[in-house]
Amino acid sequence: MNSIKIRNLSFKYPSAVEPIFHAINLDFEEGWSSVTGINGSGKSTLLKLISNELKCEKGMITGNDLVVYCAQNTEFPPPQLEEFMMTYTKEAYKLRDLLHVKDEWLGSWDVLSHGERKRLQLAVALSADSDVLMVDEPTNHLDYRLQAIVLEALHSYKGVGILVSHDRALIDALSKHTVMLKSGEVLKYRSKFSLAQEAYDQTLSHKKKVLNEQEHELKKLGKAVQVQREKVSLAKKRFSKKGVGKFDSSLKEKINGAILTGKDKNDGQILQHTVTKQRHLSENMNKLSKEYATGITFEGTIAKHNFPIAIEKSSIALFESTQLCFPRLSVDVGEKIGISGENGVGKSTFIEYFIKKVDFAHDFLYIAQEITDTQAQKLFEDVNDLNTDTKGELFTLIQRLGSDAKALLSSSVPSPGEMRKLLIAQGLLKCPSLIILDEPTNHMDLESIQLLESALKEYAGALLFITHDKTFLENLSTKQWLFEKSEERSYRVEEML
Repeated sequence: MNSIKIRNLSFKYPSAVEPIFHAINLDFEEGWSSVTGINGSGKSTLLKLISNELKCEKGMITGNDLVVYCAQNTEFPPPQLEEFMMTYTKEAYKLRDLLHVKDEWLGSWDVLSHGERKRLQLAVALSADSDVLMVDEPTNHLDYRLQAIVLEALHSYKGVGILVSHDRALIDALSKHTVMLKSGEVLKYRSKFSLAQEAYDQTLSHKKKVLNEQEHELKKLGKAVQVQREKVSLAKKRFSKKGVGKFDSSLKEKINGAILTGKDKNDGQILQHTVTKQRHLSENMNKLSKEYATGITFEGTIAKHNFPIAIEKSSIALFESTQLCFPRLSVDVGEKIGISGENGVGKSTFIEYFIKKVDFAHDFLYIAQEITDTQAQKLFEDVNDLNTDTKGELFTLIQRLGSDAKALLSSSVPSPGEMRKLLIAQGLLKCPSLIILDEPTNHMDLESIQLLESALKEYAGALLFITHDKTFLENLSTKQWLFEKSEERSYRVEEML
């Protein structure tokens, strides 16, 4: 039976202050295991270490000789893409059929949607000869129908499977084991995610109870330290010969006797013991209470006179003589419009058309599905050029989305989820009247998705967002635009209240 064994593994990025992992031990057995944790906790780093893309500083990993890693980024095609598309075995045909891969996609990577790229990535990964298959966010960009197809395809894998995903339905349906990365700790549960989360919540509840008890104990120790300091101060005065008469031999003998018997040391030793206990308790409390304040509030003024924003009834060309038809559509202040539909029906193309067509005399924030390496570098440069006060506000926003802002900006390889948080935080500093988000939950961890959802609910401006996250769509939208097929080479937009 195949398995991966990780022993005493440590790793730190050269530019980072703290290590990502320190002397961790972990086993992955045959079957699927999910790896969860906030953005920047080390999920993708762990996968890269197992695949030998990164080298561990200390420790060892065994059982990872034949590893295939399907990354979350879809900017570049997998190296084996052409070989896979030109293979005509029964297994290759089965995978292409299962994941709805079309022959004409070969050589067309740049014009494929991110959802189509993701399916190609998965097909190539599943076709490879491997003992270990690792997939990072496999349902990013995929509609509900294709998410079910991906689940079926991953179920067919018989080796050691390691899954990183924010899709709760997927990880519960696929994984038998759950690994949680929490504040530097690696926790493993022999159960699916929902049951593992319940167990973790119970542990966290116990820790909070212990924390409350220790806070009470720390207050008592603080008072004890103060009392003991006063005793030591009095003892020093009592055992001091200063002020004793030159010829008062009797009193000098008494002081010498007290010093000789150690009575002067007793109070000092008690003080030292109490201060040490206070320090240890305080350090333990810091470990238990390492949680960030979360939640974003919008304090800017919304330019309501710029609304409603409307585009007239029209149609736009998509690909292969296909067109998208839509009625007159408008966005009013306070509306949160969710855009949904299958992959390839023109949702992102429509957003690009919307942005070009509408006269944005007012401010707006647009964040695309993916950010390229070049865009990431430019973003870092822009942030570093901010003044101290503005940078402080940015740090607060990132922290309230569940990440350590300073660690993010000092990292040379931030995760895609962290980059998305940085983009959102940078945009929110401008207090936009209109926010346009294309797949905002892609790459983000579960906790951050909930924080973003809560923040956008309170946002007073207009929101336009594309999503395949059903829960996010239902919880946030006040109105929906559904993109669906109407004829052979035609798609339409239907407005749903």
